[in-house]
Amino acid sequence: MASQARAADSVYWANYGSGKISFANLAGGGGGDLDLSGADGSEANGLAIDAAKGKAYWISTAGRIFYANLSGGGGGELSTAGATAGFSLGLAIDPAAGKVYWANGEANKISFANLNGSGGGDLDTTGAMVEDPTGVAVDLATGRIYWANGLGADRISYAGLTGGNGGNLSTTGATGEEADGVAIDSTSGRIYWANYGGNKISYAGLNGSGGGDLNTTGATVDGPFGVAVDPTAGRIYWANEVGNKISYANLNGSGGGDLDTTGATLDAPAFPALLKAPTAGAAPQASGKSKPGSILSCAPATWAPDLLESFLYRAPQTTSMQWLRNGQPIGGVTIAPFAATAVGSYSCQNTAANQAGTTSQTSAPVSIFSVGKAKLNRRKGTAILAVRVPGAGTLTLAGKQLVRQRRTRNASSTGTVKLLVKAKGKAKKALRKRGKVKVKATVTFAPQVGSAASQTKTLVLKKKLNG
Repeated sequence: MASQARAADSVYWANYGSGKISFANLAGGGGGDLDLSGADGSEANGLAIDAAKGKAYWISTAGRIFYANLSGGGGGELSTAGATAGFSLGLAIDPAAGKVYWANGEANKISFANLNGSGGGDLDTTGAMVEDPTGVAVDLATGRIYWANGLGADRISYAGLTGGNGGNLSTTGATGEEADGVAIDSTSGRIYWANYGGNKISYAGLNGSGGGDLNTTGATVDGPFGVAVDPTAGRIYWANEVGNKISYANLNGSGGGDLDTTGATLDAPAFPALLKAPTAGAAPQASGKSKPGSILSCAPATWAPDLLESFLYRAPQTTSMQWLRNGQPIGGVTIAPFAATAVGSYSCQNTAANQAGTTSQTSAPVSIFSVGKAKLNRRKGTAILAVRVPGAGTLTLAGKQLVRQRRTRNASSTGTVKLLVKAKGKAKKALRKRGKVKVKATVTFAPQVGSAASQTKTLVLKKKLNG
């Protein structure tokens, strides 16, 4: 019985020897094998992930493309009708364009198929070397697809994703000995590859500046086949087809090590792919007026995209929204807009999930506070406004004809603060002469966390006149 993938940041790989797709946790703790029910894993070589759809895709050496759910099962085969058949090594996916690409080492072609099952074709690679290509990487930023040329050619080449515009990169200074599998670190402007024959992990500048070999001290490099890059963690991973290990090195050149893959199959592993929990982009934004009963709305959070060129996948498979009051979920309220009927600190929380785990982002709060009915002091001609606030913050009372007052509250719980309304200037003179005056008081609450909000209340001050 095949084991199921767990919710953890993981590396996946194809096992050419056993026809299994396996995984291990990046933080350690071992791994397992994916349930491929409905699909064929025989001679699996080349692996890519559609995190948003929760699927893994792989290609057999015979050029057949299969897929299965990352949660296990639900597998099938993708039509490649129209593309040249042949011995294939390495696969990359572009979910937004609905395409999968692979290297056809026997026919010396770069081919593609549509993810909707409508077949595919061969890419125009005019201007580029295509000689025993092994491994491809899609770079949406440049509109290119890159591949390694092995078995004597040992060059890194590219073409436009729509065909043509082909060329070859300078790899001066880097090892090229049975190069296979490529992955790009866009932050450093480098492309990395594994050298199966030379047992080296090498790189070159995408700008044609040449390259070198990475320090892999402490890690196994024994028939490396395929690479994946995690720019955020500063690491590169590779599968050792001969050594049957999944290894890594730090991109800063400080060496590396081997992953704990206990529980996972390692049988001529190749072409690693990284799956991580969704990565936060911009936080959600809650907005609305500050009075009880106000309708609050929430602009949803954004999430970092997959790094297809790196074989790092992190797109959300599902997203959800929950309203919070004073940091606690409001039962049954999961969609915007929302009527905030009670005093409190309201925020919206967006949660994204994929097979690797969940990530939440919470908006800055909107403070709902209430200004009560004025309690008049006819002897002094003043009034008290009782303001109920959701927590700690500063209250300010101001008005054109009013004495400014400022009160600070440190308690984090909901409570009431009393503000004195006292006339000044012309309003004070009118109050003494006529015994009453209409004023407008603006009450502003600035919470310790979140934006300040104001409410204006019109009231009539009254003063008992002598005689």
